[in-house]
Amino acid sequence: MLVFLVAATLALLAAGVALPRVAVMLPTPFWAHLVLAVGVMTLITAAMQHFVPVLTRSRGTGPWLARLPWLMALAGVLAVVVFAGWLDYPVVSLPAGLGLAGAIAMLAWMRRKGRGAVGPAHPGLNWYLAAMACLALGLAAAMLIPWLPEQHLALRAFHIHINLYGFVGLTAVGTLQVLMPTLSNRPDPEVGLRLRLDLKWAVAGALLLALGKAVEVDWLVWLGLAGWAWPLARLALAWVRLYGRNIARLHGGEPMLAAALAGFVCALLGAWQGLEQPLVVFLPGFLFPLVSGAAAQLSPVWLRPGLATPWHAASRLALNRHGGLRALLFLTAAALPVLGYKCAGMPGLTALFWFLIVFTVWLWRD
Repeated sequence: MLVFLVAATLALLAAGVALPRVAVMLPTPFWAHLVLAVGVMTLITAAMQHFVPVLTRSRGTGPWLARLPWLMALAGVLAVVVFAGWLDYPVVSLPAGLGLAGAIAMLAWMRRKGRGAVGPAHPGLNWYLAAMACLALGLAAAMLIPWLPEQHLALRAFHIHINLYGFVGLTAVGTLQVLMPTLSNRPDPEVGLRLRLDLKWAVAGALLLALGKAVEVDWLVWLGLAGWAWPLARLALAWVRLYGRNIARLHGGEPMLAAALAGFVCALLGAWQGLEQPLVVFLPGFLFPLVSGAAAQLSPVWLRPGLATPWHAASRLALNRHGGLRALLFLTAAALPVLGYKCAGMPGLTALFWFLIVFTVWLWRD
């Protein structure tokens, strides 16, 4: 299921940036929810169900909870139907409520897994718990929007920013810190300490940023950015020290993960600048390298679970070939909107379509 969700999310990411240029009759919220609610929320839920048992050294999900990502996908599809104009707007509370129920179920399951862990749970588990809590807050705000019209703009701003910089951001940064040492086959001795110490700063940053955007108070936004800046700076310095040469390579997955980290920094800079459409940075500059970089590393494991074989190594080599060049295109897509240019989608789309072709050929052959 995870490989299918990765492929679907990659396709939705490409569609969410490419198609609005020609299908102008559909509003921006339609495309945003197509990508984030249908694709990203579903993929993150399924990926957490894969990673949490690893972090807690416990069994996987039961048959019922394993179906939860499809509930999240259904919630996303219903939201898309509403924003397409096929259902009255107040109905948006229904998909938000379904997603909220799914988030609460995931929180309860992850907490139970943490308490029942064999030995101390990996500190990355708390990043997933915080991320899912941010999703629950964002969906609760979305549920209230139709019923509190006087607070529409505030609730909408909070919903957008807590989901982008809380749910997606915490999930991504927590996962990247574990994924980079695994991908490069070089341990990061400080990763556990950083994950334990930096979570509070990242959570505070996400909450203050979302609240500042909701109530339109700049100093709250700046405090939120400062909260995020500390863990990101520590992570970037550790990566330069440990993986600097690998990040600068022409081939490999390290440049893609580094581009995702840089893209998230650019997305935060876009929030500081007050970009009207934060997704112009967030999608091509951050989510494109994040999802494609993670897919190149994890899809072989998801397609053929079990012991690592020469096939797994060959698959990663094929999927990560010219990863450095694609990373440069993604970095360009992240930087252009921050510098005031409006053509950011093209280099990001070029790199993503390039990876989609590589990914499709790999799937077809294997």
